[in-house]
Amino acid sequence: MLAENKSGWILLDYCKIEEDRIKEFNNVTGAFAVITVNGKYLIGYNSWRKQWEFPAGGIEQGETAREAAIRELFEETHQKNSNLIFKGLFKVRKPDGATVFQAFFAGEQDELLPFVKHDGDEMDRIMLWDLKEDIGYVDECDLKMVELACMSRWAR
Repeated sequence: MLAENKSGWILLDYCKIEEDRIKEFNNVTGAFAVITVNGKYLIGYNSWRKQWEFPAGGIEQGETAREAAIRELFEETHQKNSNLIFKGLFKVRKPDGATVFQAFFAGEQDELLPFVKHDGDEMDRIMLWDLKEDIGYVDECDLKMVELACMSRWAR
């Protein structure tokens, strides 16, 4: 076990594979889009879960993991970025005991587009974070994924 969050999700493993191998896994159910701006990470406050987290969500029917990451990034933070780099898959155990994979993408931007909360938005607000400042509860699984995929000496 690499990490566990307060909702019962358990991060089990980091699989560094090439993007074209995603199709070999039949249970890739979600995708992350982690964006940096001048060395700081885009993070949003999820008003439903009452926590800070990185943009992510489920892959919809007929959608690729990359398409889901781009869509979730826009839906949750109002940012448009299609120049994402695939970093691998994370194996997670959901609270119901099911084991699935989450695709992880990273990208950079020069600046953030404006964020204006709309009715139905999952995120209340966004900000750039240095991963050090105390901002309140941040999902532990999200943090571990960023550490492994973006910050470790083994990250591509």
